[in-house]
Amino acid sequence: MKRLWAPWRMAYVSSSPADTGDECFLCAAASGGGDQSLVVGRGRLAYLLMNRFPYTSGHLMAVPVRHTPGVLTLTEEEGAAVFAATQRAVRVLTDALHPDGFNIGVNQGSAAGASAEHVHVHVVPRWAGDTNFMPVLGDVKVLPQDLETTAANLREAFTRLGPL
Repeated sequence: MKRLWAPWRMAYVSSSPADTGDECFLCAAASGGGDQSLVVGRGRLAYLLMNRFPYTSGHLMAVPVRHTPGVLTLTEEEGAAVFAATQRAVRVLTDALHPDGFNIGVNQGSAAGASAEHVHVHVVPRWAGDTNFMPVLGDVKVLPQDLETTAANLREAFTRLGPL
């Protein structure tokens, strides 16, 4: 039998909402707290954060700095900043990882799969053939690169392409 080790997933599968406390992890990252190793770009009204539990390598989130629950509660300026951050994410991911396409979307509300009541846009790079039997049969997603290496590659791309 072959084994697939993904020890970083234990923090996710063993956590519960009570473990996270009352602080919004997206607000913590916005204010300079939380896990800053996952922040790859900052602007005045929005920033880009790597997803700690990504669907694919390079999965980013474009997040407004201000805590707000949905797209309708964003100001026009914040909405423009979040979309500009989304565009920047696509440019940086294209430069650094060369994906064949992207899934881009918002999960607003728990019924839609949102894990935080702080609106954010998911930018998920996709490659031809990146789906296989593992998620279907084994309920396992194989990621070819660790988060820290991906973050370093994305920061290098921001240096080449300019800040958010």
